[in-house]
Amino acid sequence: MICHMFAPMSPKERIYLDFAAATPLLPAVLSAMQPYLSEVFGNPSAIHQEGQRARGAISDARLAVARTLKSRPEEIYFTGSGTESNNLAILGYLESLHFGGRAYETMEVITTAIEHPSILELIPRLKTKGVKVRQVEVGETGLIESASLLSVLTTDTVLVAFAYVNSEIGTIQPVLRLAKLIKEFASAHKTTIKVHLDAAQAPLWLPCQVAKLGVDMMALDAGKCGGPKGVGILYINHSVSLSPILSGGGQEKGLRAGTENVAGIVGAATALALAQTAYEERALKARAVQEATIALLAEIIPQAELNGAAGPARVCNNLNFSLANIDTEYAVVWLDRAGIAASTKSACAGAGSGLSHVVLACTKDEARAKSTIRFSWGEEVT
Repeated sequence: MICHMFAPMSPKERIYLDFAAATPLLPAVLSAMQPYLSEVFGNPSAIHQEGQRARGAISDARLAVARTLKSRPEEIYFTGSGTESNNLAILGYLESLHFGGRAYETMEVITTAIEHPSILELIPRLKTKGVKVRQVEVGETGLIESASLLSVLTTDTVLVAFAYVNSEIGTIQPVLRLAKLIKEFASAHKTTIKVHLDAAQAPLWLPCQVAKLGVDMMALDAGKCGGPKGVGILYINHSVSLSPILSGGGQEKGLRAGTENVAGIVGAATALALAQTAYEERALKARAVQEATIALLAEIIPQAELNGAAGPARVCNNLNFSLANIDTEYAVVWLDRAGIAASTKSACAGAGSGLSHVVLACTKDEARAKSTIRFSWGEEVT
């Protein structure tokens, strides 16, 4: 039987297999947030005691995140979502270069066709400004190959952005190796290329210490690792300068205007710390479930086609497969009525859009991309 992670309900009531879209709020996270939902209510920008208590909570949360990621506290910024963090990293860096005197037409951004909509939907906006955008080809499993990456880098490249873990098919990119290739290319050609990593799907299962990844910026989403929705984290290396993309007050050192969500920020810091504390043990449990489920799927539905990488190159809590000639959106509705929550693709891609852009980019098979089902689970499944 598959059990629901951290749920007060009986496992017989519902089976939740959509952790890639949203995770339940952990009890310890709710407990940490509780005082800032009622007792400590002041505006962190106010100079009175109520405001300063709230500001102190944000400073403590920033320090906690920095300790978890092994970064400097001043390199941590809080946003309203993982999507905002991705937008701020990409748009903010390009705007900073532009305000520094560089023409948009001389800038080039590299990404892939399998990224989250918060990156892909920026492309038309960047092109309107005159920025060149190139997409590195991925293999059938969604991996970025070194040769393919090197083939698209040029002396105009200023930024490379990709995901640590693909939210649909679970493929894990070899981040450190790719980052080193990019830096070596930049050094050899006497240019500067920054690397931005969308790590929203990683904290529960993979190491997120920035020194182990070699990236310049990294986006995280509290709602994907046992924290509250509506809170993002953005790591920005001290060597990177960004311009704000929102106009308003001077919060987050002038980079992210808007009154801070104090309770959410405290919850995000707590959730991230808990996620990274025991990710290896958690991953072992989830991997055993994954291997057993893949074997069972091959036995009972032999026509199912696995999408994404296999083994260590796939995040341990993800199973994505295609069922040719099956309306899988209807299948997911049917599963829901039977008490099982699953999905066809990233929730941010929207329902009813017809196909998985990720599977299409990897396989070039439209029928396969139209018939995907994704299961993603937490550590307490069996």
